[in-house]
Amino acid sequence: MRKLFLIILIIPFIFLSSCESTNQLSTNGNLYVPFTKDLLDRINSNNLDIKKVQFFIDQRLILRRTLGSQKSNIKGGQILFENGLYVHEVIIPKYTPGVCDGFDGDRISISFEVQNNDIKFGPHGNNQESFTLSARNWNNGTGEITYDNATYTVKCAACPNVALTTLLVKKSEAHKLKKTQRIVQGRRVGN
Repeated sequence: MRKLFLIILIIPFIFLSSCESTNQLSTNGNLYVPFTKDLLDRINSNNLDIKKVQFFIDQRLILRRTLGSQKSNIKGGQILFENGLYVHEVIIPKYTPGVCDGFDGDRISISFEVQNNDIKFGPHGNNQESFTLSARNWNNGTGEITYDNATYTVKCAACPNVALTTLLVKKSEAHKLKKTQRIVQGRRVGN
């Protein structure tokens, strides 16, 4: 009887834990959720400083540009010799931490290094809810961005389209931003 009671208690727990949102990613014990317009609205409505929020990306990004005579001006990254050309490559690994450097309209500028290297993310996609990578001159799942004052082609290492790269925050950070509210009933004379 006791075993049956334990099974009855455990089965709903297993079922509920398996129904967890598919919008959550987990790595190294950390749980990440997409940065959304709703989360941005909560930050703004609570007068919190967005520059104190830690951001991450959910994909490994590869930034590439072909070099001419300016190859001696490279500050970081890797220089490759490919098809007779020098190519400068910058890799931003999955779950790399970044900070907000500001806004450009509805796009947020995230910096992963201390240089002039913001990458813009905005509310794109079907639901216009999550902030995904913003680029220009889209071509076969790649786009162009300005990084370190130069134009780079950016692609996703493991996904078919770099536009799927989503800005993340840790779930624990997102829960800190929950707004608590209570309605005051007022006082009447004699109370």
